[in-house]
Amino acid sequence: MFPADFAYARARTLDEALDLLDEAHAAGQEAKLIAGGQSLLPMMKLRLAAPEVLIDIAGLPEPVQGGSYGQSHTIGALTTYRQLGAGRLPSEAPALTDALAVLADPQVRARGTLGGAVAHGDPASDLPAVLLALNAELTIASRKGRHPETHLGPYPRRAGKEPSDIGRREITLDDFLQGIYTTDLAEDEIITHVRISTQGATASAYEKFPHPASHLPLAGVAVVLTYKSGRLTDENGHVTDLADGSIVRAAIAVTGISPRPYRARAAEALLNDAFPTPETLAAAAARVTLESPGSSKRVSLLGDQHASADYRAHLAEVLTRRALAKAIARGGRNS
Repeated sequence: MFPADFAYARARTLDEALDLLDEAHAAGQEAKLIAGGQSLLPMMKLRLAAPEVLIDIAGLPEPVQGGSYGQSHTIGALTTYRQLGAGRLPSEAPALTDALAVLADPQVRARGTLGGAVAHGDPASDLPAVLLALNAELTIASRKGRHPETHLGPYPRRAGKEPSDIGRREITLDDFLQGIYTTDLAEDEIITHVRISTQGATASAYEKFPHPASHLPLAGVAVVLTYKSGRLTDENGHVTDLADGSIVRAAIAVTGISPRPYRARAAEALLNDAFPTPETLAAAAARVTLESPGSSKRVSLLGDQHASADYRAHLAEVLTRRALAKAIARGGRNS
């Protein structure tokens, strides 16, 4: 099926892209940004989306800048999956490598972008789960004052190079994702950067059960673990790094089973400050679909012709056990 008719404009700078968004808004037209188009174009062909204006930002120079600052890693929103896997991955986050290895197919990985993955708000998407577990924050650009949280300030590695009327705001990915194809992105905003934190991370992993045709996760689980460590100094002044094997902090994120990827706080709470015994890991996996610590209520679960809600919940529990086992093995510890 062909998409509905639309106007097309190609932006050369972030400033021009924001101008085009403003012009469409002033004309009462629905505008969509397109970079890789790997999610938007199929929806347009199925008439699930029918924007009147497409604004191509694939050639923008601004939102591809990034870098590493200590244990905080800033990645440009226009970074493609293939670029991300070709040397831009922090070594402390092997879960990202796991996700990229099973994400769609080579054609999609060549064109799909990091910013598009989070802006699309797909409830069954691989990267947002890993990013949630890595406490990702988004930098979002718009015109000064259009959003109450927007403020003027330099962009990562681009200080002083944006027009003075471009503002920015920052928001955690957990707050940004709201529901099925629903996010906190306003109609005049553009995601420019994604920042992840690997501070203290000892090991991580991602596991998923893919739909055989689309490769989208019917369920997917990302795990990031931080172990307790210390230092021992002997009588000769020799220092030895120690780790007692207990988990200081666990981050577990789930995708594919709920209206939005989410952090499994109930499972995390059971692992924090605990030794990863088989019994502890099984108990944590059993809580991966609960709304919060101390609650017996499940998160809202998706069910369709591909998999029932109960089956997706079962998959999430199994995948949590697998992801935890893989992360622990990578950390040099056996459960």
